[in-house]
Amino acid sequence: MKKKNFSDLLSIDEADKKIIEMIEENPGITHSDIAKEIEKSQPAVGARILKLERKHLLTKQVGFNIKKVDIKVAIVYLSTKDVEAIVKKIVNCPFINHAFKTSGEFNVLCFIAASNLQTIEKLVDLCFRRDDNVINVKTNILIESIHDFVVPIDFQIENFDGRYCGPDCLLQDEIPKFKFNIEKET
Repeated sequence: MKKKNFSDLLSIDEADKKIIEMIEENPGITHSDIAKEIEKSQPAVGARILKLERKHLLTKQVGFNIKKVDIKVAIVYLSTKDVEAIVKKIVNCPFINHAFKTSGEFNVLCFIAASNLQTIEKLVDLCFRRDDNVINVKTNILIESIHDFVVPIDFQIENFDGRYCGPDCLLQDEIPKFKFNIEKET
């Protein structure tokens, strides 16, 4: 049985791979420059790029590159009783930048970014450590990114008051009797 490679799995050819590699290296590269490199016409390159975008092999993501900016990012590992309940809770949360279902002891992984660690810690306490569905929480703070990694950010986190995320937060029904005081950094 032949082992499948990326080309087989993604239904792309060598020209498509070269286009992807060139755009990864230089997102601002022109169709003309790509056309010269892969020896295709400019319209053919445009059509291939459109096809790759429709297949979700080329996407544009706006955010900050954690390798280049000084934003605090935490990777939060969760061990839960019910993964779907946590997914429902965080799917629209503006403060969870990325989230993944994973295998192993921890079955959910989240990226949370903020201007300071106190905000991240208070959010983790409120959303996860106080949730009866969460068995265990492990938080790691990113010290340095080895590679470029773009993380979308929702600026609403700057308005986090320690109670709940915003208008669509599922915690609104369970607002704690206390309110955190978040000191603004100057």
